[in-house]
Amino acid sequence: MRQLLCLLFISAFWLPLSARAEAAPPAVPSIAVRMVHPDSLELDREGKPVPEGYTPYVYEFRDRHGKMQRERLFLKDEPVITEAEVERAGVDPSRPEHLNITLNTPGGRAMKTATSAMRLGHDRLAVVVQGKVNSAPVVQAIISRAFEISGLDGENEAANLAELLNHRAATGKTTPFIPRDLALYAIHPENARLVEEGTLSVPGYRLWSRPGAEEEKDAEKEYLFLGNAPIVTGDYAQSARPNLDYPGHLDIVWNEEAYRNLEQACAALRPGKDRMAVVLRGAILSTPVFHKMPSHATLIPVPGDDRQLDALCAAINTQFPPLTEQQQRKVKKKLAVYPVYPRSTELEQRFLPELRQGKTIHLKSGFRSIPYTCPGFPEPVQSYAFIRPESLIGPEDIQNVERRQDGAITCQLLPQEWEKARAFLDAIPAGPGKGAGVFQGRMRHQFALRRVFLQLWGVPVLSTVKPISTIYIPTPQEDQRMYRESVYLLIPYLLEPVCPWLFKSAPSFRTLGEQKPFLMIDSGLNRP
Repeated sequence: MRQLLCLLFISAFWLPLSARAEAAPPAVPSIAVRMVHPDSLELDREGKPVPEGYTPYVYEFRDRHGKMQRERLFLKDEPVITEAEVERAGVDPSRPEHLNITLNTPGGRAMKTATSAMRLGHDRLAVVVQGKVNSAPVVQAIISRAFEISGLDGENEAANLAELLNHRAATGKTTPFIPRDLALYAIHPENARLVEEGTLSVPGYRLWSRPGAEEEKDAEKEYLFLGNAPIVTGDYAQSARPNLDYPGHLDIVWNEEAYRNLEQACAALRPGKDRMAVVLRGAILSTPVFHKMPSHATLIPVPGDDRQLDALCAAINTQFPPLTEQQQRKVKKKLAVYPVYPRSTELEQRFLPELRQGKTIHLKSGFRSIPYTCPGFPEPVQSYAFIRPESLIGPEDIQNVERRQDGAITCQLLPQEWEKARAFLDAIPAGPGKGAGVFQGRMRHQFALRRVFLQLWGVPVLSTVKPISTIYIPTPQEDQRMYRESVYLLIPYLLEPVCPWLFKSAPSFRTLGEQKPFLMIDSGLNRP
């Protein structure tokens, strides 16, 4: 009996100690962004106690003279975001000590809320990497989903951290979506009358139901006649992202086929009266009121939790798989940038009859004419440019190649490549130089190589080339769409203030105004 009591007495102390020994210490996040106390420097200088809700950290950094400095900062215990809100991380090969972070929707919203309440140019945020303050910059602008961490100068520190964050982001994702899970349907214009009359079938439409708007369990269902086939699905989307200003809304960019389908379907809808249905995985999420003619960029309400919206966007944004190494090598071989003659436009007008006959004009300076399709209004225009056969950019000047979700290809250039551009500008008369982007043997577009020229009392002190570190190669359809939308924006902006009556009454202008490629599908809430 005495031995049993002894055993119980010992176990009474041993069990809690054992449980306490096995309890894991709280995990320190790999990355956390914390707010610095607005008066952190004054509190440390005056030796005041640590404010409630804050923890002191030591921040070591090098000043502009390279000397090591130490600073004591008071950081808020509750972080703004941690690695749990990281959607993806990446390292720029040209700057291996920089880590680019993209947050998910909750993280982007939290970051935007925190920085919006701060005094820009005064308050600071601290980036804590694995328990150590990496940087504590002054917030100069409102931050949302993307930011950059610099100063990771250890060996492969940024790359290892990016790999860790991407692995944790991948394991924390929800059930995967497919783009087709999202669809837009047209609701019958006389839906209310048909339902009130008890109609059960309408040619070309199918009867759907959704829970009532009330939150009661016995709320009546809402019945809707939707078209047999969707107007568009997520398969037609080029990109999608949650809108941080309108929670539960997605910004979607459609391709050309989706734009035509939307335009055709919306022609039969009455703005401000008729509705459309947003369906996700067979369930009606919202029935927004149709307001304007369709566009490539659309804001649609898709109520749901943020993780679900992020998963849907991830499915839409990964329809184009990344380029393989073999495809990247092919792109490098097929891309070149050639110098354009400074007076190329004048020469094009001068020799236009011969150029249209298919002749090639050769100049004594080595430049020759080349045809290309230029995006124009309302249709592309056959144009000509005078280029020099020696390329400014070749395969050896391209660092890496990526494909965007709109199908365009971006090529990042090596910094030393722009020495060729500087030499080209030095060899031509004064004025802006241009480069011609040639891909797969066809000229796609021209872009300016701007010269930055600084004089002091008439003496040149700086002459350089403003680099464009990335070459953007849009698809012909995307290039034409961007040009058309810019014209639609410009013409009403210039004409409407000058003569609103002419813009609203003249048939050509009225038609142009109706084709403005902007659409906000609104759910009836009070918002602009």
